[in-house]
Amino acid sequence: MGAVFLIALILYFYRSWHSMERQNTVYSTMEEPSLPVAYVSSGDYLMNPMHAYLQDMGKQAARDMITVLPQDRQLKLVVQEYDNMVASASYEIRTLDLSHLIEKGTVSDISRSDGNASLVLPIQNLINKDQAYLLHITLETGAHTLNYYTRILWTDRDYTKSMEDVAFRFTTGSFDSTNSKDITTYLETKDTADNSSLGHVDLHSSFNQIIWGKTGMQPKGRFYMTLKEFDGMMGEIQISYESYMTDENGEEKHFLNEDNFVFRNDPERVYMMDFDRTTHQIFEGDSEDFAGKRITLGVGNTDDIAVQKSENEHYIAFKTDQGLWRYDQSSKSGHAVNIFSYRSDTDDGVRANYDQHDIKILSVSDKGDVDFLVYGYVNRGSHEGYNGILYYRYDSSNDTVTENFFIAIPEVYDQIRWNLEKLAYLSGDGLLYLYYGGSIYGIDTNSLEVVTIATGLQESGFASSDTQQYIAYQNPDAEDIYHAAKITLVNLESNQSSEIQGGGYLRLIGFNQDDLIYGIINPAYASIYTEKHKIPISEIHIVGPDLSDKTSYAKDGLLFTNVRVSGTRLHFDKIRPVEGGHYEAAGEDTIISNREQTDARLSGVGSYTDKILQKVWYIEIKDLGTKHVRSTAPKNLSLERASSIDLNITEDKNVIPMFYAYAHGHFQGRTRTLEEAYELVYDDFGYVLTADGEFVWNRVDKSTMVTIRNATALAEEPLTKLSKLTTIDTYDTYSMVNAYGMDLSSALYFLNKGYPLIAYLEDSCYLIYSYDSFNIRLVDPMSGSQNVVGREDAEAMFRQDGNRFVGIVPHKT
Repeated sequence: MGAVFLIALILYFYRSWHSMERQNTVYSTMEEPSLPVAYVSSGDYLMNPMHAYLQDMGKQAARDMITVLPQDRQLKLVVQEYDNMVASASYEIRTLDLSHLIEKGTVSDISRSDGNASLVLPIQNLINKDQAYLLHITLETGAHTLNYYTRILWTDRDYTKSMEDVAFRFTTGSFDSTNSKDITTYLETKDTADNSSLGHVDLHSSFNQIIWGKTGMQPKGRFYMTLKEFDGMMGEIQISYESYMTDENGEEKHFLNEDNFVFRNDPERVYMMDFDRTTHQIFEGDSEDFAGKRITLGVGNTDDIAVQKSENEHYIAFKTDQGLWRYDQSSKSGHAVNIFSYRSDTDDGVRANYDQHDIKILSVSDKGDVDFLVYGYVNRGSHEGYNGILYYRYDSSNDTVTENFFIAIPEVYDQIRWNLEKLAYLSGDGLLYLYYGGSIYGIDTNSLEVVTIATGLQESGFASSDTQQYIAYQNPDAEDIYHAAKITLVNLESNQSSEIQGGGYLRLIGFNQDDLIYGIINPAYASIYTEKHKIPISEIHIVGPDLSDKTSYAKDGLLFTNVRVSGTRLHFDKIRPVEGGHYEAAGEDTIISNREQTDARLSGVGSYTDKILQKVWYIEIKDLGTKHVRSTAPKNLSLERASSIDLNITEDKNVIPMFYAYAHGHFQGRTRTLEEAYELVYDDFGYVLTADGEFVWNRVDKSTMVTIRNATALAEEPLTKLSKLTTIDTYDTYSMVNAYGMDLSSALYFLNKGYPLIAYLEDSCYLIYSYDSFNIRLVDPMSGSQNVVGREDAEAMFRQDGNRFVGIVPHKT
């Protein structure tokens, strides 16, 4: 009886404590989207949906869109207020680098109709034509000060209306059988195109793929059109929308879609240069999605999917279409929890479906708890209108999602993603490691203490392993990435670090799974750059996490450059030093690992062919048999621990210039050389910018023929600066761009900017001052002699000599 009494007493106090703990916990629900959305009124369209920011984004949101001003510069805006009321509006216009304030103004006349506020920005005649500026709009609602951003362009060459019409007809025509035949005018169907999936289609896809195959797909709600880019010749338009189809059981399936178009204006008409559609199915978690040995995710792309299992494999956390789920495959009755999603049953979709965020699964415990990050733009909840990183934990025992902390970062989603893809790792002892802006941070998820592990890192001087358990970085105190005396290797799970030193300067290359790859730079060549402004290495080493040697590679008389990791392969160019402090090409080589390439993020993910939906993705699970899986949402959202953390991210003024690559309406990456950037976006008709948003290269913005007058005189000063050429050198009125490695056709872009193209053949320097469809024309700036070469012959001639070009880009003033 005493034992029974003691057990009853323990149970009483446990339940009382647990009840008190729950009573003291601050529970909430995630509020519905609340902030207004602003649009540009452009003819028949409401263009450029601008989402509200509650933080000052500076110039970071400049790439979201561009607005072409009407000739009278009176810019009409429509604000969908929802439950807000715009009390006042103001605006300011600055140069893209924010260095000059051009104009400030206020709006006194605000009219209202059907829940919308209409206003006109009376932009003055203070801006230059054909020069882009940043427009910052501020709306006061009483409850909030809201910030909206767009670039603006005032030009006499506004061809955007024709581009918008073509894009809108193409997208809507894909749903309309009576008008869809017009689409065939633009298609460039190829037999080699992949016509097996509706998740991704382009101009090379079949007509049947473009019109959604046999699905009977129909649009749902509005089409949201954004002018992503326009420079007078090239235009890039994005249309996002929701669609649905009815399956054989009469159930609706819903999809989110994004169509991206690239146009070029020629004197005759507007040409569609590229079309790219991505589609992913909204995972509803219905019972039919769980059957047999599969969780069927539906139509999509692997970029949308991530899977992580608990060590005992009882629990599977998976991300699909920006929603996070956890499936319990150990229970007698199957159970799935929709842990997180911004999607809403009451919102019209423009806010809840806004896709500038993503989810990173950090860990899944054997108890079913899930740690995860949500990063980018916050669509709803207490941080709506901010960009940053949210750290959450799903507590399985309480069926509660707990917000632990929020890091506000005034950068757009693509830039936040770019940093977190380099490092976002949660160790077993609760330390969250992040890479951001050249620094490595460690955050204790229990005490919320922040430790800066390393700072001042060059982006290419840092790397993480496939699992991100191991990181490596070069000495941040080194002169540059080519003159580091040591590399630090850290095991984030054990918090143990090791250093590699000796043999010369060290150059971090990357990882092959958990094996570190680095090179040794011979001090004899440590000051001799290649023509692409790189210092070659003399030895390649691959070591394990314990620094044990796996393999090494060296050849007498040869050096290696352009070393790059691609899966289990290591590619590099061989060069040999020659007299005069130069190098000559000696071929290419590849080191191949015998390890199987795996992607832990897609563990257990497969696909099958559905007779209607075509390629469908699924996750392998234990056989359900006759189980009926129920799907639920967490009972509570806890804000008890919610805190804000400031990483004190500062802009490093000494960072080397980088090239920013864009295509299909999205940031594709930043690189140290123009050649690397243009390779990222060439196939997608993309473009490359500097950090200040100036165009460096654009595949579409190129006329069919150009002739530069007085080419030798124009190039006289730039020719004197060639000996100092790095990757990009900026002077008062122009920049010189190292375009080594670009093919001739791509390098001819620079003639369209008003300067001749500097080109090398063997030891001689020439100026290409004219081209058309058949010929190019060169002049020797020393002798003045001119020469005409056929286009095909010229391309072969320069390719054989290494495609050594230097472009000149004038600054817009």
